Amino acid sequence: MRILVRVLAPLLVVTATSAQTAPSNTPGETADEQSGFCPRTHNLEAHPSARYWLDGVIGSKTARMYLDRGGSGVVGLFYEPNGDWKPVLLGGMWKPSRIDLSAWDDGAAFEPETSAPIGHLQGQLADNVLLGQWMPAGNDHAEPVRLSVVPRASCAGKGKWKRFDNPKWPFSFSYPASWKLVEKKEPWGSSYIRLICPDPEEMAYDTDVTVSEGLGDPSASKQTGLVRCGKEWRYDAGCGDDISQSAFGHIPSQSVRHGMRILDISDHEWRLYCRNGGYVGQSDGTDLVALQKNGWINITGEGGASDIVERIVDTVRPHTRK
Repeated sequence: MRILVRVLAPLLVVTATSAQTAPSNTPGETADEQSGFCPRTHNLEAHPSARYWLDGVIGSKTARMYLDRGGSGVVGLFYEPNGDWKPVLLGGMWKPSRIDLSAWDDGAAFEPETSAPIGHLQGQLADNVLLGQWMPAGNDHAEPVRLSVVPRASCAGKGKWKRFDNPKWPFSFSYPASWKLVEKKEPWGSSYIRLICPDPEEMAYDTDVTVSEGLGDPSASKQTGLVRCGKEWRYDAGCGDDISQSAFGHIPSQSVRHGMRILDISDHEWRLYCRNGGYVGQSDGTDLVALQKNGWINITGEGGASDIVERIVDTVRPHTRK
């Protein structure tokens, strides 16, 4: 689940900066190297640089891949669109004769220099086709790789939408059919949903749309940061706090849609992180809470995923738990 930084009032004014100009914490980085990229599986030089989106097969499985080249370095990610969408992170060398990549699973790539790779991919990109082989760790059998360069997958939510209507949840909502919905549980037992855009580059950043819910008043949960102060709502600030000098609003804007009150609590600090760790920079996002008599739902999206949140909230409908 993405890390949401909430800062209580009073606050200093913070100026948001582009993720691509944020200072990098990649070890050993020099002035001639890129910053603000994900995943942090290899250093990237400034020139030459190119990005590629590819679709095809790795062995017998379909694969969707993103590669970001920077000089002799390359990072990327692939997943199986017909499978569980579990990301495999890539990092290695872009050599004149071939691309040589090591691969780590999503949980092991926090320390790519010390974590054991789950496999290696070698190939050559020519005429917009990547041909090569995939060698799983501990397996002497190489699997063929054939991926073609394709347009970048869209996160705009165009086309058909699906309906999520689980009776265990107090609300139903719709989401783009091209996205992946994954129900997950926190260690303490509460459930939440991740909505994943099909763009493998977006998957390298921790920017999935998240949906969480609760019963009763949201002020009873620390998750949203909301508190009720008489007839007023505040977020990320107590009822007695002086918010006049804060850089953020702390008073949510309100609207009513389909009989539900919507609280916009987006005006707080957003920090963008790589999926495998590493701070990228300040970002922006959308953070909305829909209230209903028996509960609430919180839908949050950061970076490129934030644009879809308003549209999802427009589809939210309350229903009675069974």
